[in-house]
Amino acid sequence: MSTRRRTVLTVAVLLVIVAAAAALGVWRVLGDAPDEVSLAEAEELAEQLQEDSPAEPAEPATGSDADTDESAASGSSDSDADDGGDIDETAASDGALMSTAELDGTWAVDAETGEFTLENATGSYAGFRVDEELASIGAFTAVGRTGDVSGTLEIADERVTSVEIEVDLTTLRTDDSRRDGAVQSALGTAQHPTATFSLTTELDIGGAPESGEPISLAAPGDLTVKGITQPVSIDIEARLVGSVIAVVGSVEITFADFDVTVPQVPIVLSAEDHGIMEFLLLFRRR
Repeated sequence: MSTRRRTVLTVAVLLVIVAAAAALGVWRVLGDAPDEVSLAEAEELAEQLQEDSPAEPAEPATGSDADTDESAASGSSDSDADDGGDIDETAASDGALMSTAELDGTWAVDAETGEFTLENATGSYAGFRVDEELASIGAFTAVGRTGDVSGTLEIADERVTSVEIEVDLTTLRTDDSRRDGAVQSALGTAQHPTATFSLTTELDIGGAPESGEPISLAAPGDLTVKGITQPVSIDIEARLVGSVIAVVGSVEITFADFDVTVPQVPIVLSAEDHGIMEFLLLFRRR
């Protein structure tokens, strides 16, 4: 075999190895797309949130109030132990720590506790999922998320009367930095940096929160993206975990409804014209 031919074969083999390594590297990066939101994840984060930032203890009673409280405590201890201690303990462990009246009021997204990364968020976040076809890779689900979420919900008489959520789209990050700029351009974040959701119909939550039971229902509202508002119905799950309301939700949206063109980057051969908007929110009493 001539020296030239051996050289050509060697170069060809090296190119194949480099190409395979590059493809494998891309696959490893893209193969780590986060799972869909789940109530189990939200409950775990809610428990961790309370460990990291527990509620402040109540002011100690003084004088006659202290005596009264002491008597009440001693008087109820035997009864609790004999009749309902185990039940109360079980309820507390299930997150049933508030009565219906205590739930009433304003709850706000906790924006101070926890940290956000695409792979391992420990606080509230929102984002999207879109199915794509990638060059040399095949089918893949692109995920973009941000931890910059704020908002409130109002509860009164076992009903959610108001929900207002705002998401900073300028901080959306995906699994590939090459996609980030295209996403920002497609969403027009220079002119419309935020997306919002506003509940349009009150939600009946019954006695589920104080019993510690999860809630599953559809939340109708107005979703605004790129300055365009459309009615949506978001499938949500929620549960009271101690002093935190954990909520997850998702809804399928068609990009054209919000004047969003599917972003194109070299590695993406094609992408669906619709996707899933999803969120995980942790609310605390304001």
